[in-house]
Amino acid sequence: MNYLGLRLRPGRRRTATAVSVLLLPLTLSSLSACSDDDGTATPPVASPPATASGARCETAPLAADQGSGAAPAPTGAYTLDSGERAAPDTEEFETARRDESAVLVSGSGHLSTRDSHITKRGGTSSLDASGRRGLNAAALARDGGRLDLSGGWFSTKGRGATGVFASGEGTRATLSASAVRTKGSYAPAVRAADGGEAELTYAEIETAGAQAPPVAAGPDGAKVAVYDSTMTSAGCGSPGVQTAGDVSVTGTLFDLANSEAFTVEAGGSLSLRNVRATAAAGGVVLRGDGDTSFAMSGGSIQAADGDLFSVREAIADVRLSGGAELKTKGGKLLRVRDRGVVTLAADGEKLKGDVVVADGSASLELTGRTRLDGAVAGASMTLGPRARWSVSGDSRLEGLDLGSGARLSKVIDGNGHSVTYDRSASPGLHGKTYRLTGGGTLRPA
Repeated sequence: MNYLGLRLRPGRRRTATAVSVLLLPLTLSSLSACSDDDGTATPPVASPPATASGARCETAPLAADQGSGAAPAPTGAYTLDSGERAAPDTEEFETARRDESAVLVSGSGHLSTRDSHITKRGGTSSLDASGRRGLNAAALARDGGRLDLSGGWFSTKGRGATGVFASGEGTRATLSASAVRTKGSYAPAVRAADGGEAELTYAEIETAGAQAPPVAAGPDGAKVAVYDSTMTSAGCGSPGVQTAGDVSVTGTLFDLANSEAFTVEAGGSLSLRNVRATAAAGGVVLRGDGDTSFAMSGGSIQAADGDLFSVREAIADVRLSGGAELKTKGGKLLRVRDRGVVTLAADGEKLKGDVVVADGSASLELTGRTRLDGAVAGASMTLGPRARWSVSGDSRLEGLDLGSGARLSKVIDGNGHSVTYDRSASPGLHGKTYRLTGGGTLRPA
């Protein structure tokens, strides 16, 4: 990503960026940042590629406590704790002091900038405090403070140096036609935590370090909304969005060179509308001891490797609609392990790939004109009257339910394969054996 034209007025750049969102092709970068240093060196080429189901670049949990001792309180080179201030156009804010933010707004403070440059150099003394409270961020709003950033560019270089951070109930950061670039491990571009909120419109985001997602939300609740933006990450374990809060994304492009596309942690939700993502290491990971949810309407996720959906321990709710396009060159459509529980509901979708439940449970609810082409091992399935399952390999169902009006001959193409079902979990089949359209049988296990 380049930053030519970033000093133009927001109105002019919004037009240019909107065009890029609609037309820019997604291509996987060959860059990677796989170390945990400050990320100042040129990232090496990734080889071999990471995978979501055996990740060389496993995404770390949000705000994992990796510091020691009491962390210092956040400070700023420029601070505003009350009143409103509109900074002069193109004003520069910067710091190279350890743990210090270039801009810190708190309390009833409200800072507005226009085409400003906010620069942070230097690493954090506590990754935990950086992830939870915004220590060492370039621009930090906390404890009710507000940041309105219009145009301009914001950059960081250092471990744990987030670009823009909103922390605390009532805290809000908005970015419009702005560019954010971070170079360092554990350095997301934009993050909200502990009840904070962030909103991005026509943003250009780039992260280069390991464990540095362009957008992060949580822990302890947060909200982030993204509209019509472009986001790139090069580092290992740096998904486009990593959330333990509530994140919604509309009309945005993601290019993730060494990570899965998205990660939803326990307590988190992610909603996508007309989003296009290309990722090297799988699609969506839902994990952790708690509830997670993912909804996708339209758009696409294309993975060079790894599973499209991976559920680990979490209780996951996945909803697909609007013609979402999902593809992987390797891996499964859905893999469940570590006692995961998932409901995957698809309405009018074309799904291709196998479903494997290694440890846990899965329920597939296929409605509308949804078509599934794949083998299923260990999941239960509900088929609506217009849905269709084309069986691509011998399969084992925990239960099979035909929706109202569904006829077995119309909803399953056996293609010569054997499908077994659990008798007690499939009362509508009466324990019988059936011949399937295209050859093959459906019989009780």
